[in-house]
Amino acid sequence: MNFKDRDSVIDSYAQYILDSLDMDAVLNIAYDTLVANLTDYTNEQLATEIVESYGEEWFEDHNVEVDETV
Repeated sequence: MNFKDRDSVIDSYAQYILDSLDMDAVLNIAYDTLVANLTDYTNEQLATEIVESYGEEWFEDHNVEVDETV
């Protein structure tokens, strides 16, 4: 099967799915997507993402011990 405008089909289908979900389902999808994406990061990439987004204090605020010697 071919579509004249595949991007439009994907957009419409995604909108249709989102319209049928409640907020808890949307949040679960967002969480699962974030975890899946972040799992692929190296430790350095993850640390950089956190620091650039929320600052170094995020680690202390969330009781995360960082061993910078490894």
